[in-house]
Amino acid sequence: MANILLEMKNITKTFPGVKALDLVNLQVEEGEIHALVGENGAGKSTLMNVLSGIYPYGSYEGDIIYNGEICKFSHISDSEKKGIVIIHQELALVPYMTIAENMYLGNEKGKKFAINWNETFGEADQYLKTVGLSESSHTLIKDIGVGKQQLVEIAKALAKKKGKTADS
Repeated sequence: MANILLEMKNITKTFPGVKALDLVNLQVEEGEIHALVGENGAGKSTLMNVLSGIYPYGSYEGDIIYNGEICKFSHISDSEKKGIVIIHQELALVPYMTIAENMYLGNEKGKKFAINWNETFGEADQYLKTVGLSESSHTLIKDIGVGKQQLVEIAKALAKKKGKTADS
């Protein structure tokens, strides 16, 4: 029997005058890759915003079950702590910062008021290898193409796993 990693059950999200999601169900088994496809206004982004905590628990109906645990995300950071990170079509990278600086912006490595740059760049390089990107983490974002920038976003998502190394 397959291991269900993520389940969204009967998700309903209503905005004033509009029911954006109506009893939506999604099941993802370990190792699967899914794509949400549909017209503008079909509810794809709304469903992902529910999953990520942008629309907090209580602002929608239904359940999110991750690794067998019912989740009640109030903020994006709650879903990220579980390892759920949404990579949006619009990239959130700063062109004149390095790949590593972008990957850890807001999630800096080190202690209070002191960033550990050796750890930052070293760990970033490990994540870049994981996603198949051969660029140095010292490279400025503006100096790589959009496809590689998307890989940086994936590496950035992987790096958000608190307390984990690039090898885990």
